[in-house]
Amino acid sequence: MAAPHVESEDCGFVYHSRDFRGPEVPSFDGPPTSDFGTISLLTIPGDNGTCSVTIWTAASDVALRNLRRADRFDAVVRACPLQAHWVDGEPITEVLTTAGVLDRYRRFVVGGRPVATGVAAVGDAWACTNPSAGRGMTVGSLHALCLRDVVRSDLGDPGKFARAWDAITESRVAPFYWAQITADRARFAEMDALRRGDEPPAPDPTSAAIAAAMLRDPDVFRGMLEMTTCLALPDDVRSRPGFMDKVDALAGSRMWRIPGPDRPALLALVGS
Repeated sequence: MAAPHVESEDCGFVYHSRDFRGPEVPSFDGPPTSDFGTISLLTIPGDNGTCSVTIWTAASDVALRNLRRADRFDAVVRACPLQAHWVDGEPITEVLTTAGVLDRYRRFVVGGRPVATGVAAVGDAWACTNPSAGRGMTVGSLHALCLRDVVRSDLGDPGKFARAWDAITESRVAPFYWAQITADRARFAEMDALRRGDEPPAPDPTSAAIAAAMLRDPDVFRGMLEMTTCLALPDDVRSRPGFMDKVDALAGSRMWRIPGPDRPALLALVGS
């Protein structure tokens, strides 16, 4: 019997996170996720006045390993004007470091034939990516709804069920996985090039144009949110009448640069 098709690789990132508590959740003066050259910063609100702040880097960037130290971690966040207030609360953890995060994807239909019946891998059991986009629960919920639809129509025939489950997974859910993998690989390549002092690879022109246009056109902004939150597939959004026309009309628009430390300032802050 054939084995399931599995693709697995280390995403290449290391995450440094710290939780805080204050009288209220900090305000979003900037986007939840911000890129600053060789680091990215993620701010997440919680309940009861708690919040989480994460800095992630390329795992190969040994010069930034001091981000594991609370004083260096806080100093870097405070050097980001739009996020500095997120570390004003009372720390309720030290810096928690996570590495070796795998991107993994499985298929139980290989060459058009099921390798196992009676199995429906859902959510992370089917595929998982690094947590930077924060979409794991959303993808899992979407996948569960797909399972509901397949169970309603194809549960009586094990082979038919396996093929139908694979088909709906590939059409409705897998595009979000592959979009995230593409974005992560591009971000890692950018971080790695900047660390070496090289020119980073050119971004995908369509993705870059949409990212710039979303800051200036409300319809493009809403479309980008739909893709990010898994409400609509990227190809479906891009193929809407007039969507790419609006993007093309804003071609050449400059991306807004979020204020934060450059590489020399970052190295000084972490003590490297």
